Amino acid sequence: MSDSQKNYPFQRSSRSLRRGQGPAVIGFLLPNLLGFLAFTLLPVLFAFWMSFTNWSLKPVVHIHYIGLRNFTDLMGVRPLDQSHPILAWSYGISAITLLFGLVGILWVNMGAVRGSRIGGLALALLGFILTWAGLEHGSQAILIAGIAILSCGGFAAYREGTDWRPGWGMVPALSLVGAVVIMGSLNSEVWRLYEPKDAHFWKYFYNTLYLMIGIPFSIAGSLIIALLLNEDLPLGSVRNRIVGSLLCLAGGLISLPIIWKIGDPNIALLFALLWLIAALGLAFNVVTFRTLFYLPTFTAGVALMILWKALYNPVTGPINIGLLSLFHLFGMHGKPPGWLGSVTWSKPALIIMGVWTSIGGTNMLLYLAGLSNVPRELLDAAAVDGAGQWHRFRHVTWPQLAPTTFFISVMSIIGGLQGGFDQARVMTAGGPAGSTTTLSYYIYNKAFQDLNLGYAAAISWALFAVVFIATAINWKFGRGLEVE
Repeated sequence: MSDSQKNYPFQRSSRSLRRGQGPAVIGFLLPNLLGFLAFTLLPVLFAFWMSFTNWSLKPVVHIHYIGLRNFTDLMGVRPLDQSHPILAWSYGISAITLLFGLVGILWVNMGAVRGSRIGGLALALLGFILTWAGLEHGSQAILIAGIAILSCGGFAAYREGTDWRPGWGMVPALSLVGAVVIMGSLNSEVWRLYEPKDAHFWKYFYNTLYLMIGIPFSIAGSLIIALLLNEDLPLGSVRNRIVGSLLCLAGGLISLPIIWKIGDPNIALLFALLWLIAALGLAFNVVTFRTLFYLPTFTAGVALMILWKALYNPVTGPINIGLLSLFHLFGMHGKPPGWLGSVTWSKPALIIMGVWTSIGGTNMLLYLAGLSNVPRELLDAAAVDGAGQWHRFRHVTWPQLAPTTFFISVMSIIGGLQGGFDQARVMTAGGPAGSTTTLSYYIYNKAFQDLNLGYAAAISWALFAVVFIATAINWKFGRGLEVE
């Protein structure tokens, strides 16, 4: 009897089972389907319709269809005196060329197109000039753009698998350089003659992108912690570990009352906590440290933000008190940052908090899972061939982690574009001077403070377009890094 004949009774029973249980299957899926329709699909479609209206919660405003006016008010410009279309179109075309140049650079570098190294060198030179200009003029935006372009250009210039011969790979980088030069030369004149219809949107969009600077640091930190916690510590036999744990507990019990009596109670509690961590580390090995790094994830986000708000207090916060102690120790005369109360330091403060709260969270667990799937025989073969620890990571471990990194990058970018609401709402109220207001918080303000639901819906769909484009680009070029 053939395999198909053997499987035929099971196939027939499977088909009859599906026919007989169709209503039951639909009944089980119906609650989820109704929930999706009621709480996801219909609200999304309704918000899409609202974005083309002047919908407002103000009773004096009558709702009517206004077409694309919300979107033109959101992203358009208006002349201050008289229109100069050639100047405006030149600036707009340069901005579009810059965006296409960025995509083209990704394309040629992922495909290792000839000439991409020369293009990378041109980008690195442009990044160096922008970095210098940012430092010279004190512009954070130019400085950040310069550092980003310099890093990407350096990576493209020294990427393996390409050579220094000229080719089509130079075109995207040179077009981007040209677009930046044209926009830089026209910038002051354009914004002397024009102004954005909604300057807040572009400012808050910049804030959103600025706060995403912490994403690569968070991913890199999660990877480093996962590498450190991937292997068990060489702690010896079980008996020695038990004895060491008991000795650590005894040391903590002895030192706690002594330091408490002759010193600071806070220092006594800190030493006792360190003794306890040492005892747990000896008893449970890396499981203890994995748990400690993951613990902040269990804490409610609002509670963490309230804690960090207290830490950042410029007068009574432990961070500034510690910085003042360091200044006095080294004979320095300086003033600690104002953190959340300073326009300059408010966004870096939120970035530091975001990196700390996410570095040992889900991304670390994902990398630990990815490291457990790296074939041990590949690492052993590389070691036999004489590869050092760095080369084993660079050529064996890192390529095997590409799918994990791709997933983490996609989700982090989506979360970064949509994030910032909780921090602004709990810690800063969007201030000072709107320096921590992101697009998500701007949507909330427009909808529930200004009561302009139609305009808020338009901002939401503009944000959706940005998220969709960023995800599509990441999906297109990030998947090329995966290992078969």
